[in-house]
Amino acid sequence: MRIGGMMAALAALAGPAAAQAQTPPDAAALKAIEAKVPPQSWYPEGYYDVRIAAEAQVAEHPRAVKDLAFDWGDGNGKRYDIIDCSAEYYTDSAEYDAVTLRYVTDAVDISRIRSELERLGFPLAVYAEPLAAFERARVEAAAKLSEREVRLIAGVEMPAEDEPYPDDVGDYEDSAEYKFVQAVEANRKRLAPKLPAVTLEGGCGAGDGAPVIVKTSPPGGEVLLVNAFAFKVCTRKKTDPWDRFACKWNEIETGVEKQLSGRYVYQVKWPDGVVRKGTREIIAGPDGDPASTVTFRKTGS
Repeated sequence: MRIGGMMAALAALAGPAAAQAQTPPDAAALKAIEAKVPPQSWYPEGYYDVRIAAEAQVAEHPRAVKDLAFDWGDGNGKRYDIIDCSAEYYTDSAEYDAVTLRYVTDAVDISRIRSELERLGFPLAVYAEPLAAFERARVEAAAKLSEREVRLIAGVEMPAEDEPYPDDVGDYEDSAEYKFVQAVEANRKRLAPKLPAVTLEGGCGAGDGAPVIVKTSPPGGEVLLVNAFAFKVCTRKKTDPWDRFACKWNEIETGVEKQLSGRYVYQVKWPDGVVRKGTREIIAGPDGDPASTVTFRKTGS
């Protein structure tokens, strides 16, 4: 099961396009994450870079602790659902290398759940071992997918008529998610019964979002964008991730409608040689809305 699906995050988008500048983490900052998340002997080649990038991505925009556990008024008390319908799954997957495309959703789910359980105060004894087993099950399942299946799940390719979709989870109780929740709950009841129950509920929708128009002020700037998650993975692998040929930078045509939503690293160069770099979050409007505008400015914010 790919929690929430690759498009789940777009269901929550309801505001106009917005862009907020930030500085992406450098190689040293990503390296520092390794102390908390050491590599495992069974990690497939390339997965560790994706996992570290996922930890950094989740840390940049965590959910508020108050939003992690809810009491639905049904007499069962507060619950933490491991499915987050607002989670971003980085759907600009055409920018990813083959390893990132295969493992990105698994790495994001594991990193987010680890972070949220930690922030809710769960002891490692409650979740560490089940989470490691959960991660291994997810990664090994992803490793068995064919290239075609990976691209179908990511939405890079569409299934042919009558072609089965590969994301069929089968029996609910046989899923890695269900087994993880059962193991954590058994530990919680024994070791930390006052903490919120851990559940698997979900129920997420999906959508494409309204288009976005990119502009520069003053006009004439060349806009290069790369998905922020892909940039983190590239930073782990390349000496200079700002080299437009080292990472999969995309030149964005200004003044025309594009499907853009999520976090991007940008570099904009004006004819006089001025360059601005950073990270910005673009939030598209809901389906059916007119296109919104995101402007990259030479000066100011």
